[in-house]
Amino acid sequence: MEQFTVVKSIWIQASLERAWQAVTEGEQLTEWYSPGSPWDVAELSPGAEVYFHHVPNEYHEGTEVVTLRATIEAVELQQRFALRWEFSVPDYEMITTFLTAAEGDGTRVTITETGYETQEQAKPTEEGYAMSLDNLKAYLEGHELPY
Repeated sequence: MEQFTVVKSIWIQASLERAWQAVTEGEQLTEWYSPGSPWDVAELSPGAEVYFHHVPNEYHEGTEVVTLRATIEAVELQQRFALRWEFSVPDYEMITTFLTAAEGDGTRVTITETGYETQEQAKPTEEGYAMSLDNLKAYLEGHELPY
């Protein structure tokens, strides 16, 4: 079965170290990824658990907090942070990867997510990650978050 992967990338005027911290530390992910939706990243090592508490807001429909659990798949310092999400559906695998790379006098941050069955199914995530990366850029560059 063919799977579709979402890939979104942005260049940010920030050091590699600063960008890496923003994509791996729970407190910072809470600030920009989906503002107001807390992340719990207790340990930055493969096999450790991560929790994302998705709070309803103008960008996320619903009336209740949805807590998603992931296991850290990979950590390559200042390069790659990958999470395997745990769902109750058998044989359903979704992996989100944050990539950071020095580029010029800033950093390129790329988010990829695999596991979509159709391009249509992936479209909302593409739109959401574009907004999240715009937020990350604003957050790291010291501007007001757009979303």
